[in-house]
Amino acid sequence: MKKIILIITILSFFLSCVKEDNKSDFIGNWSSTSDTNIDINITFSNDLLLIENPVVLYDSIYSSKWKVIGKKIEHEGSTWDYILNSSKDTLWIKHETDSTYEVPFRKIKNNVEFLENRIGIELKLPKTEKNITSYGDKESAFTVYLAKQNDSIVIRGDNYFRNFKRLQYHVIEFFYSKDEKERDNLKFAIFTDSSISEREIDSIKNKLRELPIKKIFRVYDSESYVNEDWKSEVKWLGKYE
Repeated sequence: MKKIILIITILSFFLSCVKEDNKSDFIGNWSSTSDTNIDINITFSNDLLLIENPVVLYDSIYSSKWKVIGKKIEHEGSTWDYILNSSKDTLWIKHETDSTYEVPFRKIKNNVEFLENRIGIELKLPKTEKNITSYGDKESAFTVYLAKQNDSIVIRGDNYFRNFKRLQYHVIEFFYSKDEKERDNLKFAIFTDSSISEREIDSIKNKLRELPIKKIFRVYDSESYVNEDWKSEVKWLGKYE
């Protein structure tokens, strides 16, 4: 009898360890990818699951205890099916009653990765030996991200626009949303991939200057950007051009 109790105790301990191993793949911060146009952040810790969904939860955070059983994540009041890719940095989840996985999540290590995931491009900023400084008031800056994909320049923004025509619309809307006395201080804050040539950048800057905002502040690389506080604001540095 004592042997049976001992065997059951050892098996129970072993099974609990297996569950913890499964849990460890999820521990960390996850954010919905840019192609969904939905802002959902999930944090898995050993004890709690935190879900931040400003659209559904009105900027509040839902928390719950959770566990992994097979291919399901169970938390209070709900059960998710999940798929985790082989590198364990992309997660798809759906309610167990749903038929398709619609929202992928990327595992986020720091604040720069959080931004890259939101805009859908990797920021490989150029370096400069010239003095760079902060662009100041964030509210006066219209942000433009430029990268290269398949030898073509792609454009992104905080408003989810993906082409120059949509950029024009949002720039005009942004410009006229400001008081007249504020408009002279407005600027473009442009993030350019280091693979884009200066000639290509000059061409884009000339197009931007045809719009109501005339000042251009170009952001450069700095070792000071990365912070493990994954949603902390990055203090971008650059210079006017």
